[in-house]
Amino acid sequence: SAYLHHNIFDGSDENNAQQMRDEINKSQLIGYGVYNPHSMYRVRMLCHETIHPKLTKELRLARKQIQRGEEGVNYEILYPILERKLIDAMRLRVAMNLPSDMTDTYRLVNGEGDGLSGLAVDILGGSTAIVMSSAAWCEIHKETIKSVLAKLLKQHQSYTNVDIDIVWRNTPSRLRQDGYEVMMKDDSASDEDDRGEQLALVAMESSVKYLTYPYSDGQKTGFYCDQRENRLMIAQLCENKRILDLCCYNGGFALNAIIRGSAASATGVDSSQDAVDAAIENASLNGLDAKKISFVR
Repeated sequence: SAYLHHNIFDGSDENNAQQMRDEINKSQLIGYGVYNPHSMYRVRMLCHETIHPKLTKELRLARKQIQRGEEGVNYEILYPILERKLIDAMRLRVAMNLPSDMTDTYRLVNGEGDGLSGLAVDILGGSTAIVMSSAAWCEIHKETIKSVLAKLLKQHQSYTNVDIDIVWRNTPSRLRQDGYEVMMKDDSASDEDDRGEQLALVAMESSVKYLTYPYSDGQKTGFYCDQRENRLMIAQLCENKRILDLCCYNGGFALNAIIRGSAASATGVDSSQDAVDAAIENASLNGLDAKKISFVR
């Protein structure tokens, strides 16, 4: 499991806590994680010995050197863990042919699925990386995460000549559950804010184009990259059919039904006028006939 639940730990009794520490000191090391006494998930495992034995051995050695106070040892344990996990995530996507000529927008890091609980990274338009933080450890180590991600993206075979911009986002409600209170933005605009909330970026997935707004305060990362396979699967069932796409957001399923599935027609419905407007823009961006595809609130 990627988690150690809070029921495993009982910090209300100092004797119990000391007993737990004594047991841990006598036990076998199985890996490294981030500890949060305020979270339901007390420990989020980031490096398990059975999966990364070589890395675990290196970390154990570095930890002992630090504990002995050896000179010249300047080692941040989290950095090599992040580096290893992000490299693994990138290699997996390359094996899945991501990115490709048809798709420049995809999920690069999928939280627990990539062994990085609380962290997701989406690549939009082949030029912007949206980082979504939903755990306290991500906020605390924000700069380290951004540093490792920027370094590895620069080394990625698809982005060696591209300066990938990293946009940091978080989910305040999830962070509060993790015992972390997000500071409200002040009036002094950040570099991301300076770009303007209306700056649009064209993202392509399975040859379908979408207008995304990575610098606005839109939903999630601005695009549901994790629904790529579902959109393609639904499209295969749509030939010559009339399609109703409820809660359509930016029209992804309806667009795929028409473009990839040869549907007779498609109607998308959403309670948000912003979403409806975005879906209409996406239909126009893909050169679709308004008589075949429409979006309403």
